[in-house]
Amino acid sequence: MASTETKTGREQANAAYLKKRSDYRAIRVEKPIELDAADFVDTGKTILHGPRLIANQKLSVGIPRWTITPPPGVVDTVTLMLDIGDGRGFDDVDHHDFTIPAGETDYLEVFPFVMEIPLRLLPRDAACRLQYRIFYFNRETDYSTIASFHCDQIKPYNGEPPAALTLANPLLDDTSLPVGSKLSVTIPPGYAGTGPNYDWKAGDIIAIYLVDAAHIPDDPSGLTPLHVGPIADPATAGTVVELDGDTIRTLGDTEGVFIYVLRDAALNDSAVSIWTKVSLTFGELPSAFLPPTVPQADPGPLLLEHARDGVSVWFKRYRGYKPEDSLVLTWGSTVARQSFPIPDNGAEDIEIPVTPARVMLLEYGQATVGAKSTAVSYEVFRKGRPFGPQSTTIDVNFKVAIPLLPWPPAIDWPVPVQPDLLEGTVKNHTGTKTNLLERDDKNQKATFTFKWHNDAINGHVINFEWNGKRVDAARLVFDDTPSPGPGHVPGEDVTVEIPWENIKAGGNGNTIPVQYWLSHPPTIINELPSVITWVDVNAIAVELPEASFPKVPGHYPGCSALEANGDLLVAIPDLSDVLEAGDSIRVVFTPMTGEFLTDPDAPISAAIHTKNFTLGSADAPLTGFQFPVTPYGTHIKPLYDLTAATNRRGRMKIQYFFNDGTEDIESTELVIITAFHRGADECPITPPR
Repeated sequence: MASTETKTGREQANAAYLKKRSDYRAIRVEKPIELDAADFVDTGKTILHGPRLIANQKLSVGIPRWTITPPPGVVDTVTLMLDIGDGRGFDDVDHHDFTIPAGETDYLEVFPFVMEIPLRLLPRDAACRLQYRIFYFNRETDYSTIASFHCDQIKPYNGEPPAALTLANPLLDDTSLPVGSKLSVTIPPGYAGTGPNYDWKAGDIIAIYLVDAAHIPDDPSGLTPLHVGPIADPATAGTVVELDGDTIRTLGDTEGVFIYVLRDAALNDSAVSIWTKVSLTFGELPSAFLPPTVPQADPGPLLLEHARDGVSVWFKRYRGYKPEDSLVLTWGSTVARQSFPIPDNGAEDIEIPVTPARVMLLEYGQATVGAKSTAVSYEVFRKGRPFGPQSTTIDVNFKVAIPLLPWPPAIDWPVPVQPDLLEGTVKNHTGTKTNLLERDDKNQKATFTFKWHNDAINGHVINFEWNGKRVDAARLVFDDTPSPGPGHVPGEDVTVEIPWENIKAGGNGNTIPVQYWLSHPPTIINELPSVITWVDVNAIAVELPEASFPKVPGHYPGCSALEANGDLLVAIPDLSDVLEAGDSIRVVFTPMTGEFLTDPDAPISAAIHTKNFTLGSADAPLTGFQFPVTPYGTHIKPLYDLTAATNRRGRMKIQYFFNDGTEDIESTELVIITAFHRGADECPITPPR
């Protein structure tokens, strides 16, 4: 048995140890967990800052320094524990071994020592408890105080766009939103069956915006909201929010959308809501619309030739017009023009070209025969709000002799040429030149040869054009009647004559188009154009307009038609349309005996006056000029001296000539009966000084 003295010593030693241990433990449990205030939305550190947590992808925890340290090389272990409210209690989420290296007097770690909880270990939305324990080198264990907080990583609606707000009338004007009024909008409760974590809650903050429909932002945080504030419990019917009407009215005419963003207690922002479209149209509204018109269809029907020229619909300017108004044109059941801007030019009549033109063909249809009644309407839009519509009905006939394939057409319509109507060939009058007419072909007919199309049937009509003008004399009607009939055969050649009058009317040019057109009257009046044959024509001489005597009003000019010195003025017309600067002309004035225009030419040879001019020079502008026939005694006086037998009446002719390198081209001649005398005497002439 131990002595009393020995027992007392042991008891004293144990008591001292127990006190030391108690003091040691008391020091640890008084050390709280150190959490960064920036990680929380409140000063009490009860709600984690959701966006910051998600951005950092972790929660940092500070472990304070404890007092007593182990001997060098011996380990103290700190374990971080987290309870996520799932009923399992605390789980270890991180740990660290602290050791004082040999030769050192303290830990090398910096305190508070930061430990981290990865975002994946934190709950999506739940109350959490956080604690750490220290397992000391001497196998003793201590626990920190517990930190409690709420972790919410879930955005309202779980990051999906919140449902669109609703309002009674999306058309806002002076009647539905007068000055001084409020606009009630309803924020819906969300989608059913997803639970509270995916919806919004009473106390969440809502920011409502009205933005331009053409510029809906992904993030409206830089914009000024119409309303910001907490929102009440959505229940099952949603929550009504009152917006200031005058603030909305300051936006003026706008095609806009309402959007909103919800923010929960953890400062998580929802995605931008699904938008609600509204139209703001204040002031006088469009009214007094009149039906549209299609002038080419009056009288009807509207034909293929009109489509080639370009079809337009016209309407009258309506009451209450504003410059940003637009229009939608509907042809049949198809929208032909979308958002057509109505011009601000003050004109009462406004044109809307129907483009693309194939809309008209598709509405007519592949199998339609003859005229089809077609509705044409327009509707005016102001900031997305429709007004009208107004309509009219016209007849359309686009039936053709050869079907347009494939259907619907994959090419632009009307087609510039029908590929089944093949290109023909032009020959000169001797048949020695192909698609070429030269000066030696002047005054001669030409021929045009083409193939009957493969689908030709009796009654098909071919009309021909030379440089865009009809050649009536060449018109053909398909007739397969054998001899003595023409015996036309599909796919075989046929030749027609082109009279000189048509060639001359078409003029010269190295790309004269020759084309034929197919129709089948009276049932099919629309014509289809062939592939064009291009002909080089240089068979027609330039036609020069006639010269004149500017002071001679008609026949029988007397002395008053002359200048004081006896000169006779001649005028050369504007030649800029037929000749060029640098070209030369030769002007000939010819006095003649004989007092009637029907008399044969009888020149007074000695009195003929000839003068040459270079066009574009100072004395001969290309745009026209005058010059005198002089002297009187040589060129004019013989018309008095040599006409005694015809009572002093003679004739004078003015004409000019241009040589184009191949021949002299004559102007139209002008012949006038003269009477250059006073009573029985010749004209009194003032001789030059």
